[in-house]
Amino acid sequence: MGKRKRASLFSKILSRLLWLIASVITVYFCFKLYKLNILPIKHYLIIIGVLIFIMLIIGLILFRKKLGKKLVEFILLVLLIYLTICTFASLRINKTIDFLKNNLGLDFETNIYYVLVNDDSTYKELGDIKGRNIYSFKESKNEDLIESGLLDRVDVNISYKDSIYDLLNQLTYDEDLIVYVNSGNYDVMVQNNGEYVNYVRILDTIEIKTKKEVEKSDIDVKKEPFIILINGIDTRSDYLPSRSLSDVNMLVAINPNTHRILLVGIPRDYYLTIPGTEYKDKLTHTGTIGGVDTTISTLENAFDIEISHYIRVNFNFVVNLVDAVDGINIYNDETYTFTCSSDDCTFEPEWNYNVNGRCTLAFARERYAYSSGDSHRVENQQQVIKRLFEKITSSKTLISSYDKILNSLNGTFETSLSNNEISSLVKMQLNDMPDWYIESYRVTGTGDSAYTYSYPNQELYVMIPDDYSVEEAINRLNEILESDE
Repeated sequence: MGKRKRASLFSKILSRLLWLIASVITVYFCFKLYKLNILPIKHYLIIIGVLIFIMLIIGLILFRKKLGKKLVEFILLVLLIYLTICTFASLRINKTIDFLKNNLGLDFETNIYYVLVNDDSTYKELGDIKGRNIYSFKESKNEDLIESGLLDRVDVNISYKDSIYDLLNQLTYDEDLIVYVNSGNYDVMVQNNGEYVNYVRILDTIEIKTKKEVEKSDIDVKKEPFIILINGIDTRSDYLPSRSLSDVNMLVAINPNTHRILLVGIPRDYYLTIPGTEYKDKLTHTGTIGGVDTTISTLENAFDIEISHYIRVNFNFVVNLVDAVDGINIYNDETYTFTCSSDDCTFEPEWNYNVNGRCTLAFARERYAYSSGDSHRVENQQQVIKRLFEKITSSKTLISSYDKILNSLNGTFETSLSNNEISSLVKMQLNDMPDWYIESYRVTGTGDSAYTYSYPNQELYVMIPDDYSVEEAINRLNEILESDE
């Protein structure tokens, strides 16, 4: 028998150098995985144990005096594969940590203000209004900062009016008037008067970031039932203005002990009392009155519940996320074909196949194609949430589309959930691997016309809540929150 070929000195040095590099990468990977804080301790210890065992065995082999050429070549191949996997995994973890830091636990909010003029005015750019008198509506929150946001851009004199509605309405016929208001106030006018954009022009946009104090919940989300508000705002921009129309409002009751989830859909035109006032308004307007905090307090009063957290998303969230997972299956339960009014997307009878993000959003917003209008739209929104949840939690989707999912979500949502709370939920899921049972319910009402808090001089379409359906929603929410089995 021939002698076994010895490995060259170069091969030995290279293999040992790669082993040292792999050892350093292993320590780095373990540190980053610990910092990510999403694995149950037993899973984390198993991973560390396996990696240390692999590196220890390879090290014991490599630092022997006699090494065969084929063995060294095999170890070099193993080390290269190991280094590639560990480096790739470390980069993924880094990306996830950055994503969580940028999107979880709110430190500030973005306030968007418009400088508005009559469409026939001679003002063409912000500099044209220098030295002019402009009018606004006094807000108790961050007034100095809001003023400085404009005054840092142009030197003007700011005066205040008592009625934001009268001020914005005057813009439609007064060519000399200049108004400075929150973008949400403008959104209300546009929503309730389709012709408003033909008379009023946005001269400039002022973006102001302010510190946001989020009240911390003392609920342990991995052990105690809780309610999250999913709040979809009516904008397709790359930011989430603090005041915007609340187009989608979904209460999500989660019981981590029974693994039950209840989605309660609420029509955006629901006519509810605004906390701190004696007036009522559409639910969608609450987001423009005081942001998501006012939406939450309005719903808490109406349903006698405590909302622990919220997830606030814009339209781009749906479009980007659905496209990132290569579409979702949508089912049209109607017996006729319709084209969504908000986009050119056709839905055929009993239709159930993959659609992209644009058509998913159109489906979630459609109401004119249905006899029940906004009520059916709530059902569509619940279907979209369920289908997205099923698609995203698929291991195949997570592996193939992980980077695309993270990229798609950046800047399209905000949540009061902290990094630790998200980590707790993920750990619970990985540790127990439960199957979640998702139920749906929607409250109903009767269409009517009424005056509203934010649009007081003209009756608007509203939905008067059906007391029975509200009471049923309260009972179902309490059943999820109070059940132990």
